[in-house]
Amino acid sequence: MKSIAAVFVVLAALGGCKSSDRTHEELPSDPAGQTAGIEERELYWHQRGTDAAKAIWSKYRVSNDVALIGDGEGDTPSFGFAVESFNLLLDSVSSFWRTDLAAEAISAYYNDLASVYPDRTASASNYEILRWATACLRASRVTRNKVYLDEGRSLYDAIWLGQVDNALDGGIWGRNDVKSEKSAGANLSAVVAAISLYYSTQDVKYLLQARRLYKWTVQKLVNPSTGAVYAWIAADGSRAENVLTSDAGLFISASMRLYRATGSGVYLSNAKKTADLLVAGLGGFSSMSSANIDSVSRGIAMRCLAELARRPGCEKYREYILSNARSAWTSRRLSDGINGPDWTQPPLGEEVVPPRHAVAAAVLYFSASRACR
Repeated sequence: MKSIAAVFVVLAALGGCKSSDRTHEELPSDPAGQTAGIEERELYWHQRGTDAAKAIWSKYRVSNDVALIGDGEGDTPSFGFAVESFNLLLDSVSSFWRTDLAAEAISAYYNDLASVYPDRTASASNYEILRWATACLRASRVTRNKVYLDEGRSLYDAIWLGQVDNALDGGIWGRNDVKSEKSAGANLSAVVAAISLYYSTQDVKYLLQARRLYKWTVQKLVNPSTGAVYAWIAADGSRAENVLTSDAGLFISASMRLYRATGSGVYLSNAKKTADLLVAGLGGFSSMSSANIDSVSRGIAMRCLAELARRPGCEKYREYILSNARSAWTSRRLSDGINGPDWTQPPLGEEVVPPRHAVAAAVLYFSASRACR
């Protein structure tokens, strides 16, 4: 079994992209001769993401025999960071890679993570478990491998059966060890997972569950006038005043998926309202270009925003993603191809950069690619 880094090397050598007969510099002109700028091409940003991902796995991989990348806190990555690194790999392989190389890379990462975390339900964070479940469902769509579908479904089903109750009128608890609060991250991740399961299984119960969790989240954790998404509601009914960038992104993603599944315009309207707040840096959200924000949260928000940015009439979100991507690409450290926490300037010298910052930038490049689709 090849390691992830080895697969990236094979890709570069053999041309793993489906469009491998020409480079991103050789895109054809449109019939009218009015070509879009090279930085507004899906393949251009996919290649930037692939370059960034290759640099990350070359620099941060735990060992030559393990596909996982460390999180700067030791050789073994935290489960949550390992999940987001898997999502980065899926960003890379889901569009232009050859099917066999994609399946091999996914299998290598999945098997190594399973060996480090043999019981994925051991995480106390329902949010992390649901993020992993959704990543497995993504992997099943790319590879058509039922193993990933079965894992994603079993994890989601267990949380639905064990972590949803009548406290606070419904919703999923944020943690499975203590029932102190119900979080936006857990509930919105469950909505995304449920919609994925609905499409994969055609079982309407998942659509109904997604709508139920979404409605609860809107009622308890979303400001209807501004679109702000609050982090949690405590068991005593008190609500957090802080907002998380990743929660805003997940609300956009959940809204867009329900919009596509049902055709109801209220979901699209909700997504736009929160997106407007997010890109404006209002309502408690920080500018996503700034270093003063959790990088993993920033990457999740960009990936989710790209789902809206592809729609007609949503060009301002696409340009927002592209402007961040252009800035980050010109601000990477040329010696190793790594981005730091600030997308407006490169890391200094040989400054040690925690890999979460590099991962967030790579996710940004893939988000720009999807926004141009």
